[in-house]
Amino acid sequence: AAAVKKPVPKEVPGEAVEFQTADGWTIFGRYSPSKEEDQLTFILLHDGRGRLHNWYHFCRKMAARGVGYLALDMRGHGESVKAPAGKPASWREFIVSKRDNPYEGIREDIAAAAKFLEEKGVPREAVALGGADLGGSLALKYAALHPEIAMVFILSPGMSYRDIATVNAVRAYKDRPILFVVADDDRKSAAETSIMAQFARQAAGEQNVTILRAERGHGTRMLVFNKGLMDSILEWVDTPVKAPELDLSSDTLSGIEPSTAPADGQGDPVEQDPSLGD
Repeated sequence: AAAVKKPVPKEVPGEAVEFQTADGWTIFGRYSPSKEEDQLTFILLHDGRGRLHNWYHFCRKMAARGVGYLALDMRGHGESVKAPAGKPASWREFIVSKRDNPYEGIREDIAAAAKFLEEKGVPREAVALGGADLGGSLALKYAALHPEIAMVFILSPGMSYRDIATVNAVRAYKDRPILFVVADDDRKSAAETSIMAQFARQAAGEQNVTILRAERGHGTRMLVFNKGLMDSILEWVDTPVKAPELDLSSDTLSGIEPSTAPADGQGDPVEQDPSLGD
């Protein structure tokens, strides 16, 4: 029998770029500048085990609206597999321990992406972050320590994907808009989103916190499974103020089954993160 060929992922629109991190990784990305000077440019971080192609449909929407983006293959994922000597080049070889969590290093990928955008002439205050699953946790942790980041949206928030603890990051996230996007059938993320949103309201203010609810899916899969979700996220980008919780559960695409893979977060959900303090 003939071998079944895997479909080639569609290329995210934009310029293929590479840049170096401070700790020696080569990061691959796709860059599309904003059309207007006052529009934001989002650094996009994919799901755990994913790659930047997970953002394909969303990036097309962003480009059509003139919103800039730099979608990354996080270290060890996709084409970002040029590691420093002696370091594993694939996430499949990453080992999380009490002493070291290689996924924490992805914040260096974000820092390098922000530097790349600065060199492209993007003002620091015009840079925002978007992430899904693990990528959302890392976006949140980076933004908590970098108040110049304009806003953050997170698909399928979690308190401990790959032992990346986020509770203290939410507590440290001040005075900026944040959007949590979660599906009703993703019970673990839905429960943790409620907790994280409570902390966010205390830290950032009620008016800056929005929850967008969809019916099904996890991470970037939600963007395909739920009709209208991408437009709703981009409408929030345009007007990131407090609004009633939105419910897209009755308006989904038919004929597409969501993945049943469980979330891969493990560990104590409220583990202390020394880098963010109490």
